[in-house]
Amino acid sequence: MKLVDLDGMMFVPVVDETHGGVTVEMKMTVGEFFGKFCQGFEPEVVEAIPVEWMSKFCADDIAEDQRETIEWMLKVWKREQEAQK
Repeated sequence: MKLVDLDGMMFVPVVDETHGGVTVEMKMTVGEFFGKFCQGFEPEVVEAIPVEWMSKFCADDIAEDQRETIEWMLKVWKREQEAQK
């Protein structure tokens, strides 16, 4: 499963017909994009922990058993990502 950050910013090219077809870029979040251009489509929203956050957390001063658990989870996740390629 792949997740998307609905709060992530993106630039969307939009053709402005009122100004002779000039293309401009609108800056919006991914969630705003879905709301504006994909009316009726509602992506499944789930809470997720970013892998980058887990890696940083693992580097912090935490108990060894917690570190081992997080490192194991990251190893399994990376192996699964490689298998999907």
